[in-house]
Amino acid sequence: MANAGDMVEIRVYTSRELAEFGRMLLEGSGIPSFIRLDDCGGMQPYLNLVRGARLVVRQEDAPCARDILENSCTTD
Repeated sequence: MANAGDMVEIRVYTSRELAEFGRMLLEGSGIPSFIRLDDCGGMQPYLNLVRGARLVVRQEDAPCARDILENSCTTD
């Protein structure tokens, strides 16, 4: 994967599950991505409501990734 400086946040979800759905859509299109979240290792999932689950991709993949997510049937 790219350096941390080359990564950009493209969407913030209110739950890990919704973020995973977005990540799987991108993965199916060949775009590597990961979810950045701080829920104390799953011990305090309510923190996602405040901080969100952030979907992150390489900077050069961001325009295509946003297009895929905007034109999918996701609900967030």
